[in-house]
Amino acid sequence: MVASKSERGERFIHGERLHVLIKELLKESSVDFDMLDGVCVGKGPGSYTGLRIGVSTAKGLCYAAGKPLYSVPTLGCFDFSSCTTPYVITVLDARRDEVYAQVWRSSESGVLPEGSVEAVIISDESWKALQRESVTVVGEGAIKIGQFMTKVPADWQLQANSYPDAKYMGQHLTNLPKAEDVAYFEPYYLKDFVAEKSKKKFF
Repeated sequence: MVASKSERGERFIHGERLHVLIKELLKESSVDFDMLDGVCVGKGPGSYTGLRIGVSTAKGLCYAAGKPLYSVPTLGCFDFSSCTTPYVITVLDARRDEVYAQVWRSSESGVLPEGSVEAVIISDESWKALQRESVTVVGEGAIKIGQFMTKVPADWQLQANSYPDAKYMGQHLTNLPKAEDVAYFEPYYLKDFVAEKSKKKFF
């Protein structure tokens, strides 16, 4: 890790700030873009707008500079260092009573994915097989577990104040994945996009 920069703000601010943050980070680190070996992006699932902006930015940079594009699962870009339980569930808000989720299992070689990424409607039946296990639930979606489960399992720890961060992508890059096709790579949305009426008042 040479340097990192992250920022959390109001909805949809990433479109205004992402390119600025990249430029600032390179300048502060005295790194030219030509020095990079490639660009890595979180492929999803997640917010439709966030994924479109992030992936479009990464593809544009790679195309312009002739750099390879790599992708890693967004649900794996969390800080697992504080998770001491045998199982970890990473969760991102998918609106209403639903989350995007991935189960992970601790091993000697690190935290490894257990099963596939899912869109889970939170209820007392969610992750039934793990309700007697010691589990750390990481991510903003953990709030919904407290809201929609009548009783959170006794050995579950909820870490809702945790978000995916690019500085944790390295957990998936010990063996460099196959480069993506810059022209045809698309984010992994998992669910179809549903448009909502804007709440902004123009008059």
